[in-house]
Amino acid sequence: MWDTPQASWTRVILLFLAVATITHLPAFSRTFWNPDEGFLATQARALNTEDGQFYQIIVDRKPPLLPYLYAWVFKLFGDHGLSTVVVIRALAIVVHVITAVLITQIAKRRFGRHGVWAGLLYLLGSAGMAPEDSQAASFEVFMLPWTCAAFLLADSARRRRARAVPLLAGAGVAAALATLTKQTAGVTMLPVMWRAWKDKRWKGLATVIPAFALPILGVALWVGFGDFFFWVFTGNSEYLTSLGSFSTIMARLWGNLGIFSGASAAAFLAIMYMTARNGIFKADADLWLWLAGAAIGVSSGFHFFGHYFLQMLPPIVILATGALHRNGSRLRWTMLGVTAITATLFLTLAFTWPRTNKEHNWEVAQAVQKAADGRALPIIVWGMDPSIYFMSGQIPASRFITAGFLSGFAGGGEQDKVPEIVYDPNSPMVGMAQDFLNLLRKGQAPKLFVDDSWGKPYQPKDIAVIDDLLTNYYTFVRGVDHTFVYELKDRDGLRVWAQTIVDKGMQDVWNKNQWDFINPGDD
Repeated sequence: MWDTPQASWTRVILLFLAVATITHLPAFSRTFWNPDEGFLATQARALNTEDGQFYQIIVDRKPPLLPYLYAWVFKLFGDHGLSTVVVIRALAIVVHVITAVLITQIAKRRFGRHGVWAGLLYLLGSAGMAPEDSQAASFEVFMLPWTCAAFLLADSARRRRARAVPLLAGAGVAAALATLTKQTAGVTMLPVMWRAWKDKRWKGLATVIPAFALPILGVALWVGFGDFFFWVFTGNSEYLTSLGSFSTIMARLWGNLGIFSGASAAAFLAIMYMTARNGIFKADADLWLWLAGAAIGVSSGFHFFGHYFLQMLPPIVILATGALHRNGSRLRWTMLGVTAITATLFLTLAFTWPRTNKEHNWEVAQAVQKAADGRALPIIVWGMDPSIYFMSGQIPASRFITAGFLSGFAGGGEQDKVPEIVYDPNSPMVGMAQDFLNLLRKGQAPKLFVDDSWGKPYQPKDIAVIDDLLTNYYTFVRGVDHTFVYELKDRDGLRVWAQTIVDKGMQDVWNKNQWDFINPGDD
């Protein structure tokens, strides 16, 4: 079937669908695999409310495309809680298949009958990470079809010169949609721009750059220009510079890179063998540029989480297919067999992965529901896993739904301390206080405070402003292991606390305005 250029796409897609379903079957075995999924589900529910608007009702450091996709799925299939998450899982499998098809098309254009092997290597390799990285419906999964489409369209422009301009424009749009899924996908513009320059010189660049920029500007205007660029680009400096110790960075880098490389060891060895034997083929320059850009994307912020490495997989499997093709395909079954074996090992690991944390979240969610008397109330979850909001069916009392936003703690950064709280108009702590005041004006209040920070440096007792809030205005209700639920006891006191934080955040602005009034500048 896959040995001929005329292989039926129907049979290929059915094969890919079967492989993708088997390798990602563990995805259906639990509600959320990592905090990102809980974050996205909580965002989706908030976006579907009457006042839902990204960066206003809910904040993230990511672009809005995937949260809105989650929200549209919830709206289309009904927000039935955990059963709706199954639809997201199925959609992620379909997205994997689309990515494999695009990879196959790129490889078949270059290496003919061996192209399908690239798609198979991708599907098997995509399961080759820690289960919380490989089985999640993550940002990387949903950005990869766009990155592959961008490369394929740019590559097609080389072969169809009469239609090169619209194809390059399509490549720019696809790269923009990838970037609107996750910022690091923007590095896909490196091979796209290189291809545009090689084929059409300045005309190519003049086509692809606006095609890339305009969709991003359009989405920015749609969701709010200032908020979009602050949270997606300019407001991430603290997160990106919260690096942790050098040993922590190196351990995460080599650990996750080792897992990723081990899962696709046959592809890596094929590339290294052919490169050592023949050097880098000029025809593969854009593939190597794609891989280099992906490596830059993985390295951004130096956090090196396992799911980041998925961005590198498409160019790797295409280069490996090239090595297979040039070696007379003698090792094709060995390569596929070794990758299938490692995928089977990771599949087994996923089915046996410890469930302790998620079971704990279920118990906490049930305790929160009981404290809320079965109603949907505004609550605060002080922790790094916002899935408790979704599991308990409660409403975030603030647009900032993790303690990481509010304390400055970064999951991939320094693990034993948090930076000093900053008070200015853009401070998340000031933003949360303003959210509380808005709730109080509507006759509502953050009824419950769920402290899920046990053992972390952002525990309330270590952050004075949160310790003040919890100690003076909330009372303990119940505990679930190391997580504690508190109930609001002093609404008026909370109002004073929130107003004090807002006033403190605006003090620099008032001081500057007062100085400008006393000492007006020259017009």
